[in-house]
Amino acid sequence: MDSCTLKQPRTVAEQRSKLLAHGITFDGCSKKEVDQILLRTNYYRLTGYALQFRIDQSHGKCEAQTRLRDIIAIYDFDSALRNFILRYTEPVEIKLRTVIAYEYSNAHCLHKPHDQHLDAGNYYRKADAQRIIDAFSQEEHYLEKPLFIQHHLKKYGGKAPLWVMVETMPFSRLSKYYNCMYDGDRTRIAKHFRISPDNLHNALQCIVRLRNESAHGNRIYNTRYMKKARLVFTALKETIEADSVFAYLTVLYMYQTKTCLKQQFMSDLQSILDRFDPVVVRRDLLGIPENGLRLVQRNIQR
Repeated sequence: MDSCTLKQPRTVAEQRSKLLAHGITFDGCSKKEVDQILLRTNYYRLTGYALQFRIDQSHGKCEAQTRLRDIIAIYDFDSALRNFILRYTEPVEIKLRTVIAYEYSNAHCLHKPHDQHLDAGNYYRKADAQRIIDAFSQEEHYLEKPLFIQHHLKKYGGKAPLWVMVETMPFSRLSKYYNCMYDGDRTRIAKHFRISPDNLHNALQCIVRLRNESAHGNRIYNTRYMKKARLVFTALKETIEADSVFAYLTVLYMYQTKTCLKQQFMSDLQSILDRFDPVVVRRDLLGIPENGLRLVQRNIQR
């Protein structure tokens, strides 16, 4: 086959046959039921949840008696986990927007015309800061903004105070914006999280990755990350693999903004895990060690 020629599209019936050829059994599901699954869940998305059953990771052949319903169970678990992540990312994201706007504005924007946050010269990483400032200016022309943002842009000739500007930034851009600042600004912001500036930056990278993958429906389960999480506490660093899903979840737990949220976080995570057969949804493929949830709770009390 010509290396530049893409694979021919497959019909649903052909996709069903390919599942069978890879050793996946339908275990009582009718052809119609399997076809309905394939029509609501992309074949390649679905087969990504069969990785743990593959005989060899280089091809799709699965172990004997691999059941489609087990693959669907893993898929359903991952969906529940993504919803969980989005729910607990929100308070961290809102707090970050708030403290960035508060600390930077009060350090740099007290003197007229109070627009020093729009000057890239006031940042350590000036080129990156300029790109973020430009992105805000460009987006005001084509994004539908909330009324309070429209009000500021109209009243102040297209400019907006930082506390308005940060509300328009995607979370990933907000993380980059934080890292554009001088260490003094980053330190004042990090103090609100009782952590060092570099550790906060690492945490934001981890949380942004979880958030973006969850928002776009990407697979979380059975993933390893190139960016290792800084787990800070010795007992956690010695027990939890820093490139695992659980390491990233531990970071998200660490930065919850209230004690009651931390308590509910672990309760909800345990509830999701309890809903699925641990033989199918394997804790080790999430990087969860024995008594891992309790270990995290014991070490992170703040």
